[in-house]
Amino acid sequence: MFRRLAATAAVTLTLVAPASSTAQSCQTKLGNLILNCSFEADRAVNGAEYPNAFVSNWTNVYAPQGGSFERWTNSFDGFPAQDGNSHIELQVNGPTYVQQSFATNVGQTYALDFWSAHRPRNQGGYSQLDVYLNGSFLTTTGQMFNAYSWQQVSSSFVGSGNETLEFRAMGNQLSYGDFLDNVSVVGDMSASTVVPEPSTFALMGLGFAAVGLVARRKRNKQ
Repeated sequence: MFRRLAATAAVTLTLVAPASSTAQSCQTKLGNLILNCSFEADRAVNGAEYPNAFVSNWTNVYAPQGGSFERWTNSFDGFPAQDGNSHIELQVNGPTYVQQSFATNVGQTYALDFWSAHRPRNQGGYSQLDVYLNGSFLTTTGQMFNAYSWQQVSSSFVGSGNETLEFRAMGNQLSYGDFLDNVSVVGDMSASTVVPEPSTFALMGLGFAAVGLVARRKRNKQ
């Protein structure tokens, strides 16, 4: 029963950050479950890597029209990555989905944070990233029109044991993609947020039974 708990969205909060320096790097967040969270792990190539740049730990899931993505290093049109030196651009020539899978504790609450931006030179269009968890909608950036400005999106969900986090490019201009950077998923370590496994309940029951037995023996001796 416990492993069938569905991962559900708890809070969705969108913040517009005035500068990239306001955010903590996902690379320094303790307990971050996302690997290659800032797209820095692979060999750096100055400028754009296209099409379908190799990005460790992330999978490009082809959308119906088969989109690809780029990895930008050392800025695009003077617009730097939100964290580190690299970021990725989804929807380079069609809708693009990228995803990563990771394990969670059943019943524990997890915080998702990521940064997105509208691509410079995309006049008249908008960028948008929708986020799905295990195939269910979790949150969205909404339509972004202001270029040269990173936007932070935060949400939370309850762990189901194994998760797949997916970003879907939903902007309206093909070949003018949606920027993504600085992704983190961190668990809330407060004990009250974790639902014990069935085996844990069994051990707790045995412990209570043992305490009760000792108490009864003491009373009988008296």
